[in-house]
Amino acid sequence: MVQFLNILFYFSTLILLIILAVQFYISIPRKYRKTYSGNPQFRTLVMIPCRGVDFSLEENLQSLLHQDYPNYDTVAIVDSEDDPSVDYLKKLGINYLISDYESDGSGKVRALSTALSRMTGYDAFVIADSDIITEKDWLINLLRPLTDSGYGISTTFPYFNPEGGFWSHFKTAWGLVGQGMMESDLTVFGWGGSLAFRKELLEDRESMDDFSSDISDDMALTRICLRKSMKIAYVKEAMVTIKSPDNKTVFMEWSLRQTSLLISRKPAALKLGILLYGSECLLILASVPYMIFFSPFYVIFLLPAFVSVVKAYTRIRKKEPVYVLTGLIMPFFYTWNLAVASRIKEISWRGRNYRL
Repeated sequence: MVQFLNILFYFSTLILLIILAVQFYISIPRKYRKTYSGNPQFRTLVMIPCRGVDFSLEENLQSLLHQDYPNYDTVAIVDSEDDPSVDYLKKLGINYLISDYESDGSGKVRALSTALSRMTGYDAFVIADSDIITEKDWLINLLRPLTDSGYGISTTFPYFNPEGGFWSHFKTAWGLVGQGMMESDLTVFGWGGSLAFRKELLEDRESMDDFSSDISDDMALTRICLRKSMKIAYVKEAMVTIKSPDNKTVFMEWSLRQTSLLISRKPAALKLGILLYGSECLLILASVPYMIFFSPFYVIFLLPAFVSVVKAYTRIRKKEPVYVLTGLIMPFFYTWNLAVASRIKEISWRGRNYRL
């Protein structure tokens, strides 16, 4: 029996050390150096789907109107004249359309399809969610990669600026993982909150029909872009800010919706995510009994978690102790989130329900 327990100990330790090596390699900080220096001269349409009144909506819209790029127009798309956002659009003098495109897609996809079908004569189109705040050089930075015809999509990722309690800070930490994914050519994707594409991407009927019938605008555009063997550019210099007042209920609904939508389109993300975050949880949990019963040396099992926390902390704009806690519990939350989201078959999005 003692011999069996010894064998079990050495075998489990070997497995944990292998996981440690892989996790440590993944968690090593890597500087993102890719920059784009093109001189865009596209006639550009910035499309702003609006439904309801987002947090700091007037400030968000104002930032889109004052870009250091001369050749662009803005248009908002609403479901009806009765939408509460219309008062803000009128106040700021933003032209708007009533969404009327015939499609089976989501409300946002239908709105964008309306603008694309009715606002012609542009060389490039930009999707800007109504909850983002941009810097004045956002648009020109976002358009730079498209001067290379090899790129179909140019995108960025938001910084969730906490405007509330713990869960708004947790959302900030959650968003840092997305930033990390964007910085790798293997995992980069088009993020529909701030995304630019050349008109050629949806010029053919097949691509437009594919886009207009989808629930997710960014996943559809990513799929079309890759199908056409075009590249996706992540532009860190075009990062936008989203003010996040989320409480627990709002954050849980948002995070599960995002994950379930991802899994429905990319089932492999479930297995990869469980493997990645589940193994990190295993290391953290195993470190306690190993240090208590065997040796303090096994504190090394916490090394990937420590590196991840430090790496995330360097990305935070306002350093606060709460981000140490969020960094430690994030792997456990991700694992739970993936497991729960994998069973979701219907999502609610801005007052509408969609089958996945």
